[in-house]
Amino acid sequence: MDRAPFLTAARRYLRDVRAFYRESMLERYGRDLRTVYRDLQALGVETTPAKLREGHIKGLLLRWQTRTTTHGGPMEAASQEKLLTVLDGFLTWMGNPVVSRMRQQRHVRFPHAVPKPIQVLNPEDLARLREAAEGTSGWPGRVARFLVAFLPYSGLRPKEIRLARLADLDLGRGRILVSHPKGENAWAAPDYAPIPPPAREALEDFLAEREAYLAGESCEWLIPLRRYRGTEPTGPWSAAMLRKLKAELQSRSGVSFRGLKTFRATFAQSAKDGGATIEAVSRAMRHRSTKTTEAFYARIRADDAFREIERAFEKPVVRIERT
Repeated sequence: MDRAPFLTAARRYLRDVRAFYRESMLERYGRDLRTVYRDLQALGVETTPAKLREGHIKGLLLRWQTRTTTHGGPMEAASQEKLLTVLDGFLTWMGNPVVSRMRQQRHVRFPHAVPKPIQVLNPEDLARLREAAEGTSGWPGRVARFLVAFLPYSGLRPKEIRLARLADLDLGRGRILVSHPKGENAWAAPDYAPIPPPAREALEDFLAEREAYLAGESCEWLIPLRRYRGTEPTGPWSAAMLRKLKAELQSRSGVSFRGLKTFRATFAQSAKDGGATIEAVSRAMRHRSTKTTEAFYARIRADDAFREIERAFEKPVVRIERT
């Protein structure tokens, strides 16, 4: 094992830790380790994991800080931190704690992610996206119209709406059971999300279009997939299909956004701006605490915060009446 080539050892590592991580996470770890391997090769470094030393890690960090990524710019600190964390776990499993030892040294400063501004879509953005969805034909167009109208008012993640079932809907109480949450089978359990009036209107319109699309056939998935015209529904949409739909909406509308998850942040910030407490927003998003909500989804607007500060420091008017 000590002399195992990097990628061979990486595959063994991923198989060994499979019980502890979701498949999507293991796929990401695999991609990250392949990136590390390519960078080590570019540095001309011996890639046997057990032989990597502090100087090799320094070389990797310098390369990550200077090389151009596929996006055309330098690698972000967040990406560097993720690569280093994955490499640390892999090397520790290999019996080489070089990264862990470096973390304990006072002079070592590893990259850390810088919090990014929360991206939300304003009413003008949403209107342009709805217009773009209207111009998309066929069943994908119907799905696009539903997502653009439903997600900003429900806060569901792309995976959660993609894998939602018809049986998950509870229109009587204005809720939907999120049966496939982030972290399922690990640290999260199915829970309910709200369907406020704007989302309910979009949902009811979509259900009517869904019924016409199925033409009497049954399907458990809220957003059914039919591979070919005239065939039976085969299952839910894939993540790749949703990403393709997002790209088309972005191209048609001219509205640049990171992904369908931006609708989740839009829901959170809109609810906060509308007067909902951060506790209520956090509960609706099924977060364990408000820290996650505030860090990634909704914060008090600067103008609102400054007005509160001004009110806090307002001096009371003192009148002196002469007798």
